[in-house]
Amino acid sequence: MATCPRCRGHLTDHHRCPRRPAKVAAELALAAVAGGLLALLVVALIDPGAHLTHVDLAAVTVGMLGGIGLDRLLRG
Repeated sequence: MATCPRCRGHLTDHHRCPRRPAKVAAELALAAVAGGLLALLVVALIDPGAHLTHVDLAAVTVGMLGGIGLDRLLRG
């Protein structure tokens, strides 16, 4: 059986090389940053006077985890 020149796996009809760890880490970091920024935007729209300062950290944390979770869910 033939082998893949990139990953050295068996070449079948449905072969896909595994993603590289650096690419996976970059995708997770970008998803976390996007989720955190989106959460801060929502907080800024809800509280324009910045009266609820303790909500920012919680919103960023939830946004980051939500972004990572959504990325993992969509990528399968």
